[in-house]
Amino acid sequence: MKKGLLKAGVLLLLFAAALGGTAALINREKIVGTRQMEDASLPILYMEVADTKVNPMYGYAGEMEEQYMRDSLTPLPTDRSLTMAIDPKNASVKTVSYRVSTADGTEVVETSKISKLKKKDGEIRAEFQLETPILMNQEYTLRFDVTLDNGETYYYYTRLLQRAGTNISEYLEFADSFYQTCLDSENASTLAAYLEPDETQTNSTYENLNIHSSFERITWGTLDMKLEKKAVPVIKDMNETTCSIYLTYVLSDTPEDETTDYYNVTDFYRMRYAQSRVMLLDFDRNTQELYDGKHTELTSKGINLGVVAKDVQYQSNKSSDIVAFVQEGELWSYNRSANKTTQIFSFRDGDLDERENLQEHGVKIVRVEESGDIDFVVYGYMNRDVHEGEVGIAVYHYGAELNQVEEELFIPMKSSYEYLKEDMELLSYVTRDDMLYVILEDDLYQIDIKQKSFQIVKEKLIKDRYVVSKSQASLAWMDQEEENACTQITVMSLEQGDTYTIQAQSGQKIKALGFMNEDLVYGIANDSDIVTDNAGNTVFAMNTVRIEQFGGEVVKEHHEDNVWVSNVKLQEGLLELERVQWENGAYVAISSDHIMNNLQIREEQITLRLITTERKATQIGLDFEKSVTSKNVLYLASNLEDQETYNILSMELTRTDSNIYYVYAKGVLDSTWSRVCDAINRADGQMGVVLNRQQQYVWERGNRQESYQANLDEVPDVVLSGTIDENTLQQSLGADYTVMNLTGCSLDSVLYQVSKGNPVIAKVSDTVNVVIIGYNSKNTILYYPATQEQGYFGMQDSTSLFESAGNVFVGYMDNLGAASKSE
Repeated sequence: MKKGLLKAGVLLLLFAAALGGTAALINREKIVGTRQMEDASLPILYMEVADTKVNPMYGYAGEMEEQYMRDSLTPLPTDRSLTMAIDPKNASVKTVSYRVSTADGTEVVETSKISKLKKKDGEIRAEFQLETPILMNQEYTLRFDVTLDNGETYYYYTRLLQRAGTNISEYLEFADSFYQTCLDSENASTLAAYLEPDETQTNSTYENLNIHSSFERITWGTLDMKLEKKAVPVIKDMNETTCSIYLTYVLSDTPEDETTDYYNVTDFYRMRYAQSRVMLLDFDRNTQELYDGKHTELTSKGINLGVVAKDVQYQSNKSSDIVAFVQEGELWSYNRSANKTTQIFSFRDGDLDERENLQEHGVKIVRVEESGDIDFVVYGYMNRDVHEGEVGIAVYHYGAELNQVEEELFIPMKSSYEYLKEDMELLSYVTRDDMLYVILEDDLYQIDIKQKSFQIVKEKLIKDRYVVSKSQASLAWMDQEEENACTQITVMSLEQGDTYTIQAQSGQKIKALGFMNEDLVYGIANDSDIVTDNAGNTVFAMNTVRIEQFGGEVVKEHHEDNVWVSNVKLQEGLLELERVQWENGAYVAISSDHIMNNLQIREEQITLRLITTERKATQIGLDFEKSVTSKNVLYLASNLEDQETYNILSMELTRTDSNIYYVYAKGVLDSTWSRVCDAINRADGQMGVVLNRQQQYVWERGNRQESYQANLDEVPDVVLSGTIDENTLQQSLGADYTVMNLTGCSLDSVLYQVSKGNPVIAKVSDTVNVVIIGYNSKNTILYYPATQEQGYFGMQDSTSLFESAGNVFVGYMDNLGAASKSE
C-alpha cells in the first residue's frame, strides 16, 4: 500500500515538473519567427487646476478630428493662465507647442510654442498664458504638440472652457475625498449623508453601484481593499450649476492565504455647490476584476471570471470545449480538455502601468474554431507596440498550434475610441474568406483584408431602420427612410456576400424586427391598421409576423384574426409577441404570445452562471456541459508573429451633413441619435447632456434658469407667427439657426431651449398653436399669435394642455458660427 502511494506521488511530481517545463518552454520569450509586444513609450500630459493634477492626456500619433476629442474639460481662469505637466516616462521631450481652436475644429484661435519647460523630479512643467481672449461659456479645443528628440510629434487633447464661479477646487476635493474615504473603515460613516439608499436595489454585486446602492457595498463590505493606483481626476462637464468628475483607480484585495485580486474601478460624480457645500446629485461606480490566467479559479463545471459585468463577451467552438472571453481589454481562452488558459491578446505586461492599463480599446471575438484558432478584432486607442498612439481597427488571427497572433490588417482612424466604439458595436464581422464588414458613419463597408481595398455596400444606414444578427453574420435594412413606411427589406448574408429582398404587398408595410440565429424576423401591417393617437404615438399593428431563412423560405408564421402584434422582443431562445386588440377606437393590450427558437441544440453548450460568495458577492462564471476534472491549470501567453511588413489600409470616411445628436451621460458617450427628441429623452433618463455634430450643447439636464421671459422684439417674426411647419421656419430663419422638432419631449425638457433665449412653438389643438416665450416656478408665459397677446398659464395646466395635444413642440437654436458673430 505504501509503495503504491509512493509510486503515485513520484509520478505526480514528474507530471507537475513536465507540465511546468512545457509551460516554460511555450512561454519563453524568444521563439523563432515570433516576438514580444513592444513597451509603451509615450509621455503622459496633465493639466494643473486648483493645485491639483487633473485630466491625464495620452499621445496620438496623428492629428485627430477635434470635434470627437471630448475626454476632458479644462477650466480657464479669467487671466487665461494655464499650467501643464508632463510625465515623460522613458521618452525625451524636445519641444511643446499648443493650439486653441473652436470646438468643431473649423477655426484656429491661437497657436504658440511654450518657451519655458522646467524639469523637476523627473517631471516637466510649464506655465503659459493665452494671448487671445475667448468667449465665455463656450467650449474650445486645446491641443498640445509634443515633439520628441527622435523628431516624432504626438498630439494631446483637452477641451477648454472659461466660466466664472466654477467652485472647481471644492468639486475636486470632494471627489478625491469620497473614493478614498470609502476605503477608510473608521471614517466611512461620514459618507452616508450623501447617499440615497433604495431598498428596491438588489445590492448583490460590487460590479455596478450607484447613489441608491447600500452603504455597505459602496464602502466595500468585508473586502480588504488597498489602493494600488491613485485616481487622477478627469473633469468631464461643467456648467453654471453642476460639475461632473470621473475617477479611474486600481484596488487590490488579498484574502487570507490566497492570491491577490486586482480591480479596475471607475467612479462618476455629478455635483452641485450650494449653501457653501458640495451636494452629490449622482454617483456611479463600475468595478471590473482583472483576470489572472496564472491562477485560474476553477469551479465544478468551468471557470470563475470574478467580479465582472453580466454581459461579458464570450464565444465557444462548436463542440463547446474551448471558450474565448474578453475581460478588461484582454482576450483569453480556456480549453477544458487540455485544462489550459491562454492569454491571447493584452496590452498589459504584468504590472499596472497607466498607459498599458488604459481602457480606451475594445476587443471583438469573431469566431472560435474547433482547433482553438480565434479570429478577433481590436479597435480603439493602441496602448503600445507598433501602432502605439494610433486609433484604429486591427484584424487578428490567433493560431493555436503555434500559439501565435498574426496582425492581418490595420485601419487608422481619426476619431476617438468612444465614437469608434459606437460604430464597431453595431457591426464588425470577418468572413472566412477574409472580408471585414463594418458600419462607419452610417455606411456599410466591405473591406478586403488580403487586397487592402474597400467598397461601400450601402450608404446612409439609418439607426432603427436596420437589424443585425447576434453573430453579426447577417444584416437586414429597410429601404425607406420614413418610419413605419417601409415597403421593402434588403437582407444580406455577410459570409456569402449576397442579398435578397422582401417586398410588401400593395396596401401593406413591413418592418424588420431582428434575427433568430440567422433567420430574419419581420412583421407585416396593413396601411389601415397603422394608427397614430392624439399623443403622437404610432402603433405599427402587425397582423402577421414571419421568421424567414436567407433566400426566402418561411420557417414560421404567426397570424391571428382580430389580434395584432404591436411589438416584438427577442430573447435568448424565445420570441415574445406583445399583442393588442381594437376596442372603442383604440388598440388595447392583451396577453403576450411566444414563439420558441428553432435553434438546433448542440451536444454541449457553455452557459453563464452567477456565483455568490460572502466576501465578493455576485461573480460571473462560465460553465461547460461536462465537468472540469483537474485543478492544475496550464497557463500560456501567446506570441506575436514577427512580421516584416504590416498591412495598412487608409480610409477617408464620408461625413454626412445630416444632424446627429450625441448623448453624454455618466462621463462617457452614451448613445447617438438621428432625432433630437429621442436624444433628449434618453439624456433626461440618464441625467446627461445632448450635443450636436458641431459639439454645441443642445440640451442639459438640470441646467436652466429658474425663470425667464423673452423680449418679443428679439424673437424672429416667423416664430411669433406660430407656424410648426419646419421647412417654413428653417427658410425664414436662415443658415444662422437650426430648427428642431421636439415633438415627444416633455414640457419640462423644452423649457431648456426657452431658457437659452429661443422660444418654442407648441400645438394646442388642430387649429391653434402658441409660443412659449417664458416661464417661472408656477407658470408658463404663452404668446398667442392670433391675438398677439401674452399671458401666464399654470405649469400643471400647461403640462396637461400640451400632453393632450400630443406634446408637439418645434424649437430652434443658434448655430455655432452665428453665436460667435453675435457676441
